[in-house]
Amino acid sequence: MKHKFLHQQKFHQKLSLTPQLRQSIQLLGMSLKDIGEYIDNALSQNPYLQKVFDKKARLASSTAYEPVEVTQETDLRSTLLSQIRMMRLKGKELEIAEFLIYEMDDNGYITADLGDLARELGVTEEKVKETLGIIQTLDPAGIGCRTLTECLQLQLKRKDKELSIEYKIVGSFLNEVAKNDVENVSKALKADIARTKDAFANIKKLNTHPGSSLLAKKIAPVIPELLARITEEKVRLEVNKIGLPRLKMYNPHQNDLDIIKDAEAREFLKANLDAAKNLIDNLKWRENTICKVADYILRFQKDALTNDGAHLKTLTLKDVAGALNFHPSTISRTISNKFIQINDEVMPIKNLLSHGIKNESGGVTSKTAIKRTIETIVKNEDASNPLSDKKVTARLKAKGIALDRRTIAKYRNELKILPAYLRKKVNPLP
Repeated sequence: MKHKFLHQQKFHQKLSLTPQLRQSIQLLGMSLKDIGEYIDNALSQNPYLQKVFDKKARLASSTAYEPVEVTQETDLRSTLLSQIRMMRLKGKELEIAEFLIYEMDDNGYITADLGDLARELGVTEEKVKETLGIIQTLDPAGIGCRTLTECLQLQLKRKDKELSIEYKIVGSFLNEVAKNDVENVSKALKADIARTKDAFANIKKLNTHPGSSLLAKKIAPVIPELLARITEEKVRLEVNKIGLPRLKMYNPHQNDLDIIKDAEAREFLKANLDAAKNLIDNLKWRENTICKVADYILRFQKDALTNDGAHLKTLTLKDVAGALNFHPSTISRTISNKFIQINDEVMPIKNLLSHGIKNESGGVTSKTAIKRTIETIVKNEDASNPLSDKKVTARLKAKGIALDRRTIAKYRNELKILPAYLRKKVNPLP
């Protein structure tokens, strides 16, 4: 079934959503596991909805591709989305909040440039910042942070320690905390050394990865929704048919005269049959949408997926939305919590997107390519004299990639590369 109004760029601005449309939007953002639970609940409540046991389809699926099941920690985003919905945000504010939550990494950080996100959403950067402030009030404390400093300061604010020595240390002396340099921080702040030492201990108790604290609560298996085979010649994509049951409408009372004559019974029958049809249609639409989006992304990134040395090309949510005539938030829901098996590797579909940075020649270099370049630069550095972020910035500039030092530090942190002073290897004395 085709929801033509979901292809409209402004579908969120409609005065009201029909129950069917609301259900389709809800289903699109769900993970495979959540969809399974939703279907089980619908089956228990609707006597006119039945599972279809298609053994041939299941055998065909498992013969064509052998799905790989991987372990995935409970999704952080569903927890945050439930908190956001309890706050009863509406309209554009709700759309931005959901978009930012989907943009968040598994540690709870939102590192994408807010200006870029604002342009993707068609709103002002100020509006994105305001909504980000709402997300930063959610639990656990520190969620929605932009940097490690902000993450720790958000946690201290929750403890009413905004005027504390801990807050000052986090703001200006995180490198010293990493080196446990209590003495110099004590002197700089003109603080008692014992109090400074206690502050260091308190800071080290804070959570540097607030998202992972939610993720660690539960481990769940992940079954990829889509199975893909990619060669240099073609892209082959199919739905993993063992992932979800197929549904059909079941009406044993079609020719029952007693039911037909009873108005109340007819109303019950019609309501449940309509609900069954809507769910079946919406699940089909969900499947078609995910396939359409994934197929476009796979074909766009085909070179990188068939050539180990190739980088992902720059491809954003807005790019995909424009190409397929969807709203960016629809693309965000489509790829959120969705996994794809490409040949023998399972990955989130969102990993196939990549933001880009304009280079000095006027072209665009993907963030993935820039990160790989940073990795190569660090890998080839002199271990006894590692490169500072400033020097890495200069090396990139020489390659035509102009980024500020702060951005380099952010990418380095995302790559889990230590700062230069912690990478230094001292040669042992003879």
